[in-house]
Amino acid sequence: MQNIDQIVILNGGFGERVKSLTNGAPKCLIKFASNSFLFLQLQLIKKKGIKNVVICCGYKSNSIIKELKKNNIKKLGLKISVSIEKRKLGTGGAIINANKYLHNNFFIIYGDSWLDINYRKIGKKFISSNKKNIMTVIKSSLIKNHKPNIFLKNNKIIYYQKNSNNKNFKYIDYGLMALRKDALQYFLNKKKFDLNLIIKYLIKHKDIDAYVVKKKFYHIGSLEGIKEIKKIFN
Repeated sequence: MQNIDQIVILNGGFGERVKSLTNGAPKCLIKFASNSFLFLQLQLIKKKGIKNVVICCGYKSNSIIKELKKNNIKKLGLKISVSIEKRKLGTGGAIINANKYLHNNFFIIYGDSWLDINYRKIGKKFISSNKKNIMTVIKSSLIKNHKPNIFLKNNKIIYYQKNSNNKNFKYIDYGLMALRKDALQYFLNKKKFDLNLIIKYLIKHKDIDAYVVKKKFYHIGSLEGIKEIKKIFN
């Protein structure tokens, strides 16, 4: 069975919640000991068996490109393509902007996420499902400070809505998904939009599966998140 060998990293954000630590640089360049988070994330991706990486960036993209030229990242042996936004496009628009680099099947992850799970197993389930998307989800009760945004029933995603107070919403998206490139054909004419528009479209057409994860995720998207992830790296 074919495996997914490409991942798209969404790195276009301004990092407003952690700007006190970034000195105006993209948050993926925050240092942990002597290494940037970007290096550590790429190192983890390689360990998961993925060798092709597309980095979508906009804000201070030159800083990210400079980081990618460092020897420690070059030695990882990854094939890295950089897709640059000339203006803010949103997470969905960033993927469309990177269209020329995309394989038929690829993972998507956020540039501030640390997701140490079994990518290969998720990829195999996705390929065998014949769906256009598979989204990793986790029970919201396992993650503090995150409101549920997914109504899951019989392992199927019924609704996706941020910050829902509906008692049927008991899961949140984990931060890793796999997507078929042909799912983008409905959005090629859109310039600026968020990824959740694609997700909602696929839910409506019953073309999305869920993969339930029980392992906590970590991130550098907030000061509290950075404090937690430092413990993992230490």
